[in-house]
Amino acid sequence: GGATYEDSQAESTAATAQLQTSYTLFNGLGNFYQYKKLQAGGRLGELEARDLIEATLLQVSGAYYGAASAYENFRIARDLLAISKERLDRAEKRSVYGRARTIDVLSARVDYIADQVTVTQAQFAFDETRRSLNVLLNRDIDFDFVVETDVVFRDDYDQKALISSALSRNSAYLAAEERFQQSRYDWKIARANHLPRLALSASYGYNKYTSGLDLGLSGMDNNFRIGASLNLDLFNGFKTTIRRQNARLTLKNRELAREQARLNLEKDVISAYEAYKNSLLVLDLEKGYVEAAELNFKRTRELYELGQVTTTQFREAQLNLIKARSNLSDAKYDTRLREIEMLRLTGQLIK
Repeated sequence: GGATYEDSQAESTAATAQLQTSYTLFNGLGNFYQYKKLQAGGRLGELEARDLIEATLLQVSGAYYGAASAYENFRIARDLLAISKERLDRAEKRSVYGRARTIDVLSARVDYIADQVTVTQAQFAFDETRRSLNVLLNRDIDFDFVVETDVVFRDDYDQKALISSALSRNSAYLAAEERFQQSRYDWKIARANHLPRLALSASYGYNKYTSGLDLGLSGMDNNFRIGASLNLDLFNGFKTTIRRQNARLTLKNRELAREQARLNLEKDVISAYEAYKNSLLVLDLEKGYVEAAELNFKRTRELYELGQVTTTQFREAQLNLIKARSNLSDAKYDTRLREIEMLRLTGQLIK
């Protein structure tokens, strides 16, 4: 007899590689609206930054003209003190020669001391406003500066032109417009989810299968495929519908907010314009008041030196003059701040 031995072994090599890509041809223009929304977001950020800058400029302007007003009141108070000092010196000299009553000297001294208090308070008020402005400008608290008290005003503003400028340049209103646009794109994106999505795909690859061990690149089978797919969500628990309804409600609210912002802006511009015109009128009246008060004081002073008016009448004329000058100063800076507010509303504060 005999024995038979059989040995069999199978070896093979498989190699494959593939490159695949896909591109969405249409998805209801969702990507397009998403891009437009991002653009609107960028503009919104710029407008919000400009609105913040304008608010800061308005705050700085208020602080600066507050310091200017305080300085002018301090200067007026010093003029008041100088007049009282001259009056006191005159009364004391006349008293020495027996030409003035003691009561006149005492009255002059009381008024002089009262005016010294006024100057001290005015100096403190000016120093406080100066320090506040330095802090606001991030400067050393004791930094010294000179305020400009001369202010020039325009009287050629046109109400219709101001409203037109506000609607095209006011940062807060334009921000409301950009928020509305963002909501409009959100609604279109939500609506796009209801539409079918068309995608194009392509792949390229090779494969090789051989018996035995073969690491070479010969004998490869190359293949190239291209295809398209169309997808549509038939039902997802009404999530798409709910998102679209919510986007629609947000859009409606933003539209109402935009319209309300437009109405408020027009009202604010008209109010600011009328307030500015009224301030100019008050300013002219205050100038006339100062002229009359100066003439009255000059005449009263002459009569006082001649002994034809009392100290009470002289003091009254003096205080009327100081009050007139102070009122004119306040009216001047109030008018300037109203003009700045009008420029802010119309988008002309920052060129």
